[in-house]
Amino acid sequence: MTKLAIEKVLWAKEGEGITACGRIPEDSEFFQDHFPGFPVLPGVLALEMLKQTAERYLDSLKGGAGQHYFLKQIRATRFTKYLRPGDDWESRLTLVQGTDAETTWDAKLYYHGEVAVSAKLTLAKVKNPQPSPLS
Repeated sequence: MTKLAIEKVLWAKEGEGITACGRIPEDSEFFQDHFPGFPVLPGVLALEMLKQTAERYLDSLKGGAGQHYFLKQIRATRFTKYLRPGDDWESRLTLVQGTDAETTWDAKLYYHGEVAVSAKLTLAKVKNPQPSPLS
C-alpha cells in the first residue's frame, strides 16, 4: 500500500510555522472504497497530512527528533474542496501556541492555491512512548 508522505518542506521557521508539499498517490488502496467511481481523499487522511506536517516542524527543533505526538484536539474543521488521486497539495501550518508538552496550530491544506481543508490542531507529546511490538 502506498502511503501519504511529505515530499518537501518549503519553509519552516522556529516559533512561526511550516509549509510543506506532496502528491496524493494514485494507487492507494483507500481509493477503492472511498468512493468507487469518484475517488476522494478521506477527511481523516487529510487531517493526518496536517499532523505529519506539524510533526516535521517539531522534529526539526532542538531535542525534538525522535519524539512522539498524538492529536489531542481537532477543532473548527472545514472541508471545502475534494482532493483526488494524483493531486498536488501544500500544507501551511502557523504555530498559535507552543510549550514543551503541546502545540496548537492553525492548519490549512491547499489544492491549486485554494484552501481544501482547514482546522485548529493541538498536538501533545507522548510522555512515555512504549516500544512497538512490531519493532
